[in-house]
Amino acid sequence: MALGGLDRYAPPMSDHTAVPGPRTDRTRIHSHSERAAPDRVEEFLRAGLVAHVGFVDGEQPRILPFLYLYEAGRIYVHGSPGSPGLELVGDGRPVTVSIAMLDEMVASKTEAGQSANYRSAVVYGHGRHVRDVQEKRPIMRRLAARYFPERETPRDFAPATDRDLERMELVEIAIDEASAKARTGPSLMAHDQDPDFPGTAYVRPV
Repeated sequence: MALGGLDRYAPPMSDHTAVPGPRTDRTRIHSHSERAAPDRVEEFLRAGLVAHVGFVDGEQPRILPFLYLYEAGRIYVHGSPGSPGLELVGDGRPVTVSIAMLDEMVASKTEAGQSANYRSAVVYGHGRHVRDVQEKRPIMRRLAARYFPERETPRDFAPATDRDLERMELVEIAIDEASAKARTGPSLMAHDQDPDFPGTAYVRPV
């Protein structure tokens, strides 16, 4: 999949709705609260490549990975017709979505100091099925443009027919609340700043 130029993807001008920030205990950052980045939720949702969607099916927890589109407080995921997982994601039950990007590996002179620099967002919401072909068409076109910004129709591919869109499962997840977290910089272990302590410490881009 040609993912080059993903940062050039521009959402519609109407995409101005802020994602609700942490409102309950489930979206408050408890561990390393200094890494909380609530004002960067939408930035991270636009930058991610894969959305992991979690939900409960009966008594069993499930999680599914999807390519996705984020815009205006909503996440769109799609898949094959008759997908049992998507059928459940879109039936209105509570779902959670995790987006994570690993940016750098942080090496330390001590085993306990090994870490990573990352950006992540976790959102909670409810899904609904998008059934109408006329509603589906522009959403699917923007989703494709997000991952293939250099490709255009009809030059590079034929547009989806109504039949194609009817058979495609598309779910919109409206975000109820969200949190974001990020780490940057080198290891914070004291030994890593000591030139006389054995070992190596560095930051390596992924």
